[in-house]
Amino acid sequence: MRPRVGTGRTLSALKRAQIIQAGKVVFLDNGFGAASMDVIAASAGVSKMTIYRHFRSKELLFAGVIDALCRKIIDDDLEGMLLLPPKQALGKFGKKVVAIIFAKETIELHRIVVAESRRFPRLGRLFYRSGPEACIDMLELYLKRHRNVGRLAQDSPRRLAEEFLDLIRGYPHLRVLLGVDKRPSEREMRQRIDRAVQHLLG
Repeated sequence: MRPRVGTGRTLSALKRAQIIQAGKVVFLDNGFGAASMDVIAASAGVSKMTIYRHFRSKELLFAGVIDALCRKIIDDDLEGMLLLPPKQALGKFGKKVVAIIFAKETIELHRIVVAESRRFPRLGRLFYRSGPEACIDMLELYLKRHRNVGRLAQDSPRRLAEEFLDLIRGYPHLRVLLGVDKRPSEREMRQRIDRAVQHLLG
């Protein structure tokens, strides 16, 4: 049974969501190093103590922001995707990945991690675990269930999951990160997804 609106559990979840949203805005405006937990608390409309009840450090709050972005890929209609045949499931998953990783806010957060990870090494590890690795884990789980299809019968599901995501992202993502180019067109991304699906299914 879902908790009724107004219960402690629901209020706690709402506060966590408020904190994550406020944290995302402050991180995007100021970068990680200059972002203040006081400013995040004020923006979220909560006390700093409340933030620390949900996130023990600024690094973990940043990881929470990345995790929330990744969950848009792996949580939405997850059970439905796992029931689809490989060609449909991979195509759907690819579209979700593209929508998130090429989103303006995701690109900006990625740039923050690259710029700040030398001073805050833990930030890079948290970003990887909360974002890319979570997506790889999700896709690996699906591929393990379809080991009799195409290349899935011959290769490691995890390696194939990484290759699939690499093929989707590729150099277009690097060019966007570096400000060299704009986000690829929908047609270009659809073609990349189709090639990535073909690579796995053979």
